[in-house]
Amino acid sequence: MASRFGFRELLHRRQLILAGVALAVVLATGWAAFEVALSGAIANAGQQSDRRLALFDRTLEAIIERFHYLPSSMALAAETRAILADPTNPDLREAANGFLSKLNDTAGAGELFIMAKDGNVVAASNWWAYDSFVGENLAYRPYFEEAIRDGDAKFYAVGTVTGVAGYFLARRIDGPDGALGVAVTKINLGEIEANWWRSGELLVIVDTNNVAILSTRPDWRYRPLSLIGPGEIGRIADERRYGETGLDNRPIAADIWPSRGANFAFVAGNDPDTSGLFLLDELRLPTHQWRIFSFTPSGPLFRDAWTAATTAGLAAAAFLLIIALLVQRRRIIGQRLADHDRLEQRVAERTEDLHITNQALREEIAERIRAEKAEREAQHGLVQAAKMASLGQALAGVAHEVSQPVAALTTHLASAKLIAARNADNDIAPILSTMDKVVDRLAALTGHLRTFARKETRVEMQSDISTAIANALDLVDHKLRALGIDVEYRRHRGKLMVTGNPIHLEQVLINLLANAADAMEHSTIRVLSVGITKTVKSVEISVADTGSGIAAAELANLFDPFYSTKDAGRGLGLGLSISYGLVRDIGGAITVQSHPGKGSTFTIRLPLALQSTPTKEAMA
Repeated sequence: MASRFGFRELLHRRQLILAGVALAVVLATGWAAFEVALSGAIANAGQQSDRRLALFDRTLEAIIERFHYLPSSMALAAETRAILADPTNPDLREAANGFLSKLNDTAGAGELFIMAKDGNVVAASNWWAYDSFVGENLAYRPYFEEAIRDGDAKFYAVGTVTGVAGYFLARRIDGPDGALGVAVTKINLGEIEANWWRSGELLVIVDTNNVAILSTRPDWRYRPLSLIGPGEIGRIADERRYGETGLDNRPIAADIWPSRGANFAFVAGNDPDTSGLFLLDELRLPTHQWRIFSFTPSGPLFRDAWTAATTAGLAAAAFLLIIALLVQRRRIIGQRLADHDRLEQRVAERTEDLHITNQALREEIAERIRAEKAEREAQHGLVQAAKMASLGQALAGVAHEVSQPVAALTTHLASAKLIAARNADNDIAPILSTMDKVVDRLAALTGHLRTFARKETRVEMQSDISTAIANALDLVDHKLRALGIDVEYRRHRGKLMVTGNPIHLEQVLINLLANAADAMEHSTIRVLSVGITKTVKSVEISVADTGSGIAAAELANLFDPFYSTKDAGRGLGLGLSISYGLVRDIGGAITVQSHPGKGSTFTIRLPLALQSTPTKEAMA
């Protein structure tokens, strides 16, 4: 009896040991899966953050590079040197102020001003404003001292006169006997902050003092990334770099530490979007002595790692359970041959449960794979959209830069025509007239591009349908000519005003015209028809093509985001979705009718405008 009791105790102890070993294996498997998944997620998030930071860096450099030539142009101008030679002469000051104002009207910078070698501002582009720099002494600014000493300087600070932050580009103006003064260009970087904010990223740029100067979070601006010592506070205050309120010495990150090959930061606060644990990624900008930081929330990374750990632990538990069941089955069969049929039934039931569990796990894993694939495709689409936005900004810049040579060429052609008329040269006059038409065409095209790229306003506006269609046809004319497409445009006599932003309306028309051109790329007959129909309360614009048409099964999803019937790489599937939203926002509607093999017709219905609504010309 005692022997039997001892055997049972030994068997019970063995089962406890095996259970402990199995639990340890499951926990170890989950821990290993957690570490591997978290490390992979951190590495992947870091790579994506590096790509985004590189893109933001290129955008920042492109904006600053547009104005890089201004200090040199100001330093070489005769008006600049004249006012520096005699700063008290009112006529010379008026000429210098006028030169800087005209130059800034063309360049579009924040402000331009000239400083004498004692630091006094003797001329400025904002000479007429109440917060003009003229008469101010800015010798305490570090960019003035650095430009006098080294020839060039770059400096970001809040203007002590205007109270507006900006990036200052300074160049020394040299004379026969040494430095005459400094030419300064102030660039407003508020545009890039707005673009970053719309991207949804959590970004901050810090200067050499480790203080945030640009950020997608306004409450982070002019705060240090980490706590600054008392000795540095006095030095920073003397520079008056951060405006009248000065530096707010509340650190953005309560703590920063390295872990798992990356840097983590803890941000305190009550806002759930900007507080908690973040993955911190850094990109240095040596040209400006800045650093740009990206804060990536770590919550999703840890959640994915815990999901992977749970999945791996369940899989290990299921595997061990299967082994245990097989061992138990073999032992029971060996001990109880008489209960063979009953035991087989029980094993079958347990195996069925395991099959259901494994099937559920497989379905969960498959669903996760599909979700990750959809996420990657969405991320790739957003990256491509950011590239197209950067390309659009570059095209607007090119149109802006081309407008100046076109204006100069127009002036020279007018002079040449006067000379030809004075000399009665009948041979060259027709040639000059032809060149004049070509230059007018180029000027109109660049004007359309700059108007199309202009920042939209929230004011209710009216649009002339004929003007919008003409501008849209001008902007896609090169594509229509390249594909050999004939345009059938049934114009409306007189102005036909509708409610809506003209830029939005042109954007919708350009998208429809470009889609129609793509649809007719492989068609034998290529005719693009544009028509206008006026009703009592609305106007209908139809855009028809003779392309391949759209299948009936695809019409229901045609206006969904990221849905496209084009070949891979030919589009993002956002054009019709954006057009649908723009037309809907101004109280209109857009419909489509298509016959496969014959072509498609898109119809835009817009409400007629009331006379009290401001027009595009009135807003200008």
